[in-house]
Amino acid sequence: MMLRYQFNINLEEVARGVNFTEIVYQVVAYFYTRNRLEKLINKALNVNPDNPDLKAIKEKFKITTILVKILLPLEKNFINQMQQAYQACCPDQLFDDWEDDTPDNLYKILENLDNIPKYNYQEIPIVKFVYCLLKTGEIPNIIAAQLKEWIKENAKNYSDLLANEDFTEEVNSDAQHNSPKNAQVLQQLSYANLVRPPLALNKFSSANPSELKQFSFEVVTVNRKGVIIKKENKQANYFTQDLGNGIDLEMLYIPEGRFLMGSPESEKGSDDSERPHHQVTIPPFFLGKYPVTQAQWRAVANLPKINRDLDPDPSRFKGENRPVEQVNWFDAVEFCVRLSDYTGTEYRLPNEAEWEYACRAGTTTPFHYGETITSKLANYRASYTYAEEAEGEYRGESTPVGSFPPNGFGLYDMHGNVWEWCEDAFHDNYEGAPEDGSVWTIYNNHNYYYLRGGSWFYYPWLCRSASRILYNARGSIDLDVGFRVARGVGRS
Repeated sequence: MMLRYQFNINLEEVARGVNFTEIVYQVVAYFYTRNRLEKLINKALNVNPDNPDLKAIKEKFKITTILVKILLPLEKNFINQMQQAYQACCPDQLFDDWEDDTPDNLYKILENLDNIPKYNYQEIPIVKFVYCLLKTGEIPNIIAAQLKEWIKENAKNYSDLLANEDFTEEVNSDAQHNSPKNAQVLQQLSYANLVRPPLALNKFSSANPSELKQFSFEVVTVNRKGVIIKKENKQANYFTQDLGNGIDLEMLYIPEGRFLMGSPESEKGSDDSERPHHQVTIPPFFLGKYPVTQAQWRAVANLPKINRDLDPDPSRFKGENRPVEQVNWFDAVEFCVRLSDYTGTEYRLPNEAEWEYACRAGTTTPFHYGETITSKLANYRASYTYAEEAEGEYRGESTPVGSFPPNGFGLYDMHGNVWEWCEDAFHDNYEGAPEDGSVWTIYNNHNYYYLRGGSWFYYPWLCRSASRILYNARGSIDLDVGFRVARGVGRS
């Protein structure tokens, strides 16, 4: 209702010729953050196919978004190089005090470059930026090759760039370096391979499904009153990662499958961020049997630093077997990077699709337990109810991992205890979301990340399998926020 009211006010202002430019930019920003700007542009072109301004906008949009796809995965580890390239590309056109005003993220860098006045004969600033970024010589070779192809397609004076001796040498050198005997080598490299340090392959363990250990467990299903109506014995495959000093990390094999991600409008407690309800195919992967514990956190925090310092004891509620909390998204990523460096295998955060698929474990009900949860099944604010169950115990703190029954994949604490960070950034709904189980990196607000699973502090409806809560920012911490780790099958 408020949105409709505000929109009517805006239309009245447009009709009077007031704030027209500002309102247009607000509309564009709205569609951009919702992954619908390209659709908006294409619809406008369908109505006005010969409009030169619309064609120019579409071309500009295409140039920028392709570059974002290439560079965004590098932002975490290469922002310093991006800032250096930004400062070097147009020093006479930016500002006098650029050392103080250099943007701290890729989007702002590109926005500032886009605002620089230019003439027809000049190279566009964004191309100069990419050229300067390549000149740093620190960009991974595979990404560098993509950037050079991008320059070739978008530079006004590509021949002049080729005439530069340094650039030509770099192109030739990388062309030789990036000529694998088997082209599949390039296809198998995920984005995380490009932003993390080289792995110590001598420590590599394949953990193929045929080499895994097996454990048995019991799965329970409840009705709307929280009464157990079914018990089922199951088995799961897993491997154990040795973290040293008697600390292990158990990783469960999650089989490939296809599932309905999100929730229907009829599901109690759901909202539009969980829609549209859509099919997603998930390749096989490994996921931590439990949220990362404080003992596991300390073991990895004591490994050599890769990108940032880690507090070995950040948690409010102490306990070796309790989940680590008060860690932000960057901390969780650093944990994964250190663990990857130590083991020679790539550990990472699960993406949202992987997390929900793993949580559901084949179920379509609000919770993997069934129609509701109780305080005998999970640690949450059980003084509130979801369906027809009785009120339960609100513990007011985290509990040791594995204190409650697992789901159908053998995973523990997927509902409640601590919220869990995921790899992909904020999108306010699932329009345009990947359907192949990959991380969603395009058209996002990369400062804000969703949390999954609910926590000891929150209400039952926020612990549902489909529930996703937008946290303040990926740099924020809280005493009910933790994570669990994932990795691919094989080396990644």
